[in-house]
Amino acid sequence: MTLSTLHASASRPALASKTTLRPRAVALTAVALVASALLASPAQAQPASDDRLAGRTAAGWLNRQFVDGTRLQTTFDGTAYDDAGLTLDAVLAFAAAKTNAVRSDAAMNWVSQPATLAGYIGSGTESYAGAHAKVALALQVTNRNPRAVAGRDVIAELAALQQDSGRLSDASQWGDFSNAFGQSFGAIALKRAGLAVPAAKASGYLQAQACADGSVPISFEMPTCAGDADATALAIQAFSATGRTAAAARASSWLSAYVKSAGAINANTAGLAAAALDRTGNAAADTARELIRANQQGCATAFTRRAAIAYTLPYDASAAPRATAQAILGLAGANLATLRSSGSIAHAPTLAC
Repeated sequence: MTLSTLHASASRPALASKTTLRPRAVALTAVALVASALLASPAQAQPASDDRLAGRTAAGWLNRQFVDGTRLQTTFDGTAYDDAGLTLDAVLAFAAAKTNAVRSDAAMNWVSQPATLAGYIGSGTESYAGAHAKVALALQVTNRNPRAVAGRDVIAELAALQQDSGRLSDASQWGDFSNAFGQSFGAIALKRAGLAVPAAKASGYLQAQACADGSVPISFEMPTCAGDADATALAIQAFSATGRTAAAARASSWLSAYVKSAGAINANTAGLAAAALDRTGNAAADTARELIRANQQGCATAFTRRAAIAYTLPYDASAAPRATAQAILGLAGANLATLRSSGSIAHAPTLAC
């Protein structure tokens, strides 16, 4: 999974695999009390200075991938397409690394153009929950007003997509392809916007979807619950942001075991996992960062890929931008509930060779 899979567009049927998962029971009261106690004074896992520097040089590589200095693209069947979701991934990564303020500003100006925004989050009768949530969060992180962008109130539109159950659902002729990524981003964005009750409902729905082992599935209300590592990582961020410490602890326990499973993890997942596990002080965050660092391209490689982070080895150029953007979150230990671009330097360092 990648953060960019939240992007919804006119080609909505292509997302048909993102459907829904059956609710699961929440933890027993005794388990919740134990989890809360564990979270009260965790042995904090935090990125080392070398991890943060690796993230900053990776941000420098990612910065060089922008087209016309404003956006990232995805190539499909030989044709390059502007990718607002991937561009927002990079904006979040730059804020986490405290770099590329100039590029981040240009990217948000591009996303905030009426045509770009409408193409990504929908307009008229089309309105996509995950895209709304991600845009809202990126605007908050970059100190912009999500209630006034291209003549639209993205927060109000997001809140309007919330069902009585707490689910943030798409309104679309193509059907509802909302998922755990958008639900997590939405809970965090609503909390940051001061809408505590909708945020609590959103994270409550997410908690209700958790599997018996504490993991969170990507799709909702399916016959069989199957946890997804990326979805679980983002859910931990949402649980932590909204005070659901027991749910965060159970999800963290599952994610920690997943991270330690040989061969199970890629750089995308490692990035999300490290940042999430930092929220609960789980030392497996450092294990995830070790994998990211092992996948970072060094001085022996061509300058065009130097400091990029491979999704898996061997290096795949097409997968590197997404992998790098998500990996940076883990190298920086990003807390999505408080992340801000404030204090970012104008550009980013290059890898010294």
